[in-house]
Amino acid sequence: MAEDGDLTVSTGSEYPRDCSEVRDYLMKFSSRFSTMKSGVYLIQPDDALEPFRVYCNNSIDGGVGLLIKPHADMRESGSESGFVCGSESGSVCGSIIQRRVDGSVDFFRKWYDYKHGFGFLNGEFWLGNDKISLLTNQKKYEIRIDMNNQHDVPYFAKYDRFRISDESSKYRLVELGQYLPESTCTDSFAIHRNMSFTTTDNDNDKHGTGNCALSQGSAWWYNRCDECDLNSRYFFRTGDFVDACIEWTGLPGGNCNLKFTEMKVRPL
Repeated sequence: MAEDGDLTVSTGSEYPRDCSEVRDYLMKFSSRFSTMKSGVYLIQPDDALEPFRVYCNNSIDGGVGLLIKPHADMRESGSESGFVCGSESGSVCGSIIQRRVDGSVDFFRKWYDYKHGFGFLNGEFWLGNDKISLLTNQKKYEIRIDMNNQHDVPYFAKYDRFRISDESSKYRLVELGQYLPESTCTDSFAIHRNMSFTTTDNDNDKHGTGNCALSQGSAWWYNRCDECDLNSRYFFRTGDFVDACIEWTGLPGGNCNLKFTEMKVRPL
């Protein structure tokens, strides 16, 4: 049932599986919509026990979500979640799974929080590994990662596949596809292929003597430990040494130079 102005799109008992299907349904079956309007919708990915609320909005790159304009904040418990999707004519909707913008949300959290999600959709959030797994296992998805440095210079990395497993195999990054040539930064995500997710209380990394989540102040698909980590501590480089920060190795200006990150997936 729709609440607080939500828009419900369903065929009988079935809900769209993602925002792309919301858009497709509106374009096909509703004469009121020449294009899909931004708003809150219910979706239900394959194998999800119940539908949940998402926010679909205009975006860049042919529909990979960029802007976050939520209907409501996610609660700290992770009981609400949202997507931001492109809906322009001819585009393919994308879904935001992570965003950092100002350091207002603490990402140094344990397994439970990363499982269910946390943060605020009008600022910083992690969607939740359960939902990311449900979403990315129902179709083939690509991922685009946008980053801005502290001088607002933009970079992005794009891979033609992205999929994580479920909790039984530690949300492993089972599919990270080809690094696409239109990307404007280094291929620093590659070392994390096939890695399981690690938090401070669930160590699954390849480091022989420690937990990368503890040393990085974060949670991620660590190897030994990382060449990129978008969930680490939020601050800029102020001296010659910083022990951990939001990182994408190889960017101009050093690793601790990022003020904005956003990870988004869209169906192929």
